Amino acid sequence: MFENKEIKINVSDFQKVFAVTAVMMQTILTFALANTHNETTAAFIGAFYVVVKYTAPMFIFAIVYNMVKTSQHLSYGEFWKEKFFELVVPYALWTTVYLLVFPAVQQKAPYTDAASFLLKYVTGDGAPHLWYTVMMLQIQLLMPFFVWLGYKVFKNKGRVIPVLLLATVLYVAWYVFYQKQVMTGAHHDSWYLLDRFVASFMLYGIYGAAAFTCHKELYNFLNKIRFVLIPVGLVITMFAIVGILNAPGEVSFANAPYLNTIQSLYSLLIVMSVFLFASKMILKNSVTLPVFKWLSTYAYRTYLANVFVFQVLLLLFKDMWLKLPSGIMIIIAYLTTATCAFFLAYLLHIVWSGIKGAFKK
Repeated sequence: MFENKEIKINVSDFQKVFAVTAVMMQTILTFALANTHNETTAAFIGAFYVVVKYTAPMFIFAIVYNMVKTSQHLSYGEFWKEKFFELVVPYALWTTVYLLVFPAVQQKAPYTDAASFLLKYVTGDGAPHLWYTVMMLQIQLLMPFFVWLGYKVFKNKGRVIPVLLLATVLYVAWYVFYQKQVMTGAHHDSWYLLDRFVASFMLYGIYGAAAFTCHKELYNFLNKIRFVLIPVGLVITMFAIVGILNAPGEVSFANAPYLNTIQSLYSLLIVMSVFLFASKMILKNSVTLPVFKWLSTYAYRTYLANVFVFQVLLLLFKDMWLKLPSGIMIIIAYLTTATCAFFLAYLLHIVWSGIKGAFKK
């Protein structure tokens, strides 16, 4: 009902597309904020950043939704054989490229020897966006848990709400601990890796498993309250924007972490909105389904490549872009980066497929 089997598309494909396009916008906004000296412009950039700050929860929701849907009959070994070449190998190769070609984009202390170089692969600090892959791979390791949750626990629909409530309470306790000990606490530097620990995004995976099992019920509920989602979303968005703008000092994206109440509510609202939108598009057999499927196929690879593409474009157009009004610059940089990143992902796929075909022959 909520899958087009001919095109092989489901709601997770739409969510991956929305997530990767927002990730690329975050890359552009980070550059724009670093190069503006106008407080009003910085405030607008900060507000826009909050609007597109839903990507990690949406990716995790989509991944687990699709994992539960497709992995029921896979052994753990079969699952990881597939995911190793699909996820781990591209991550390792792109991390190597970033560390060797654009070492300036690595996070925290730069590597100084072989040990610190290799550590970047473990921490995801090879580039500003790679922390997500480290966290996402932990979710993949828990495949048996999510499949069990989807097909055993949630098979009894009466268990869904109690499990989600318990998971939400534990998540709130976790981010309260994180805020006090890391965000504003004594372990801000030493425990910074907790933001990519699986517990920080586990909740959205549990929601994804529940959404797959109870897709029809969730769709019907969201469809009934669809006209309420917009005003509620606007109110939550305003609170999130006020939070980043009222933080001490200059506007900083660090003041809009995923691990707080407002940003979590906003992320969940966007995830549910895209879930509803995708379900309707599939039910109506929209003519755009092939486009979304193509984009989702290359979403992960485009996500890995987008910072590299943007750095190359900066080498070519940085001086020109900085002469433009900030709004125009953001639009041009974003459209150029997104187009080139998807094209590069597709081109690398063609090359890799050709190499594999040659070895098979």
